[in-house]
Amino acid sequence: MSIFPYIQIASDLLQTKYHFDKITAGYLFGVPYIIGAVLSPFLGFAIDKVGKRALMICLSSFILIVAYGSSMMMPECDRCYNELYPLVLTGLGYSIYAAAIWGSIPYIVKPSAVGTAFGIATAIQNIGLVIAPTLVGMIKDNTKQYDHGYFYVNFFFVFINVIGLLLNMTLYYIDIYQNDGVLDKVEVSSDDHANIEIKED
Repeated sequence: MSIFPYIQIASDLLQTKYHFDKITAGYLFGVPYIIGAVLSPFLGFAIDKVGKRALMICLSSFILIVAYGSSMMMPECDRCYNELYPLVLTGLGYSIYAAAIWGSIPYIVKPSAVGTAFGIATAIQNIGLVIAPTLVGMIKDNTKQYDHGYFYVNFFFVFINVIGLLLNMTLYYIDIYQNDGVLDKVEVSSDDHANIEIKED
């Protein structure tokens, strides 16, 4: 409920608060997507090798809190690149989150229910994406006297991610102490089992 709404308002934020023209703002607000496109495959590969999915999800929430907290505190200036830092952090947090969260689903549901689990997760995500932009618009319109409305919009994003971090920490606790740390584990393929057996022989 924060990443995509933030990116959606980033172009207007860059034009209103930092006085960039539309073309430059358009280039800059694409930074999180560029980072996501470049990093996501490598992060996915790394998570496949080391596991720690629940921990990575917590890390992504923390990075997003820092991103929106810093955006909230950035002073207005003329065509300075202050907002580039939150944009980069948003791209990094999004990449970690996407690689970890979607890869976690097959570990916690039965193989026969994986498709259903993906469908439910996508539906919940889309419900959030319907609600969040409306709330962001309301907050921005009613707080324009404070930093063009972006101070409390970013406060909303921080608040959402603090809740997310608490929920993710709960998930991590449950996974470690009640679910045998399944999200921390790395699945070993049958080929890897065969290689291990050969080495032992």
